[in-house]
Amino acid sequence: MNIKSLLSPIRSLGNSFERMSQRERMLAALLGMTLVGLLLFLGGYLIHDRLAELEERNDEMRQALRDIERKRGAYLQARAKVAQLEARIGTTPLQLSGFVEQAAKDTGIDIRETNPRPPEPVGKKYLQQSVDVRLSKVKLEPLLKFLRRLELNPTHLVLVTQLLVRARDDKHEEFDVDLTVSTYEHAPGRKPGRGRDEEGGGTADKEPS
Repeated sequence: MNIKSLLSPIRSLGNSFERMSQRERMLAALLGMTLVGLLLFLGGYLIHDRLAELEERNDEMRQALRDIERKRGAYLQARAKVAQLEARIGTTPLQLSGFVEQAAKDTGIDIRETNPRPPEPVGKKYLQQSVDVRLSKVKLEPLLKFLRRLELNPTHLVLVTQLLVRARDDKHEEFDVDLTVSTYEHAPGRKPGRGRDEEGGGTADKEPS
């Protein structure tokens, strides 16, 4: 397409405008101004709508950053708790039955019966070792010392996961107690301190609580 072919419609439009009467020219000018005004209005509306959308996205990003900052403390506390639990689990398994018997001996409690449970997996990282313990005719103060001794083990994570205390009918100062004591160890083939997120992506397995 050459320049002449491009100028031809413009010349025809100019000739048509020249042949118009004064009134027709005014009407054509008003129509043209109206079209220009509509185009400007539409362009302004589209620009304003785009700016509003960008502002809304910026507000959402700022709110997300504020939420992250607000929850950062709780996240760090949770990470610290996981690290503490990991450290207390240790690297060598605890001989749970022997530990419970020694704790009872140190606090002056006679164990009536113990019944070790089969190991139970906790997620893919840990095993839970548990033993059911039955106590008879135990007073409150020795019982509290015994429970405290169990859960304050400095080298391994030990928890009383079930506890049932019944007052004896003949002596209300003595109690019959059934409890389950649990400890945790790393599952076979799992290295301490190494989760799925360090082995190639994914979320970490659930920690014992």
